[in-house]
Amino acid sequence: KAFEKALEIQPDNIYVLNNYAYYLALRGERLERAVELAEKVNRLAPGSASFEDTYAWALYKNGDIKEARKWIEKAMEHGGSQSGTVIEHYGDILYRNGKEKEALEQWQRAAMFEDISEFLQQKIKEGRLIE
Repeated sequence: KAFEKALEIQPDNIYVLNNYAYYLALRGERLERAVELAEKVNRLAPGSASFEDTYAWALYKNGDIKEARKWIEKAMEHGGSQSGTVIEHYGDILYRNGKEKEALEQWQRAAMFEDISEFLQQKIKEGRLIE
């Protein structure tokens, strides 16, 4: 409710749009809304790894794994390779795209960072996606 109210007041606030989209995607709720918000952020502020990651993650959670891969690769190009979260997302998206070996490589890279999920070590150990 707070995010919706904030968007009523400032509909183009990129931080509210991005955070709201990311939280919806993380929770697996209102995924079409998450995609819509994240797409808008990237129209308003193109070239941000964080915003591109959010869009990729919303697309991924909504089942559009091919488009998610395009956006996560943009995020990696724009500095996401310095974030454990983005690298781990890249691995997850690669895995869903049938690139298991490449996914494992990205998960291993992500393990060098602190901002990772509680599941990363298990993904590496078992060589499969765990959510």
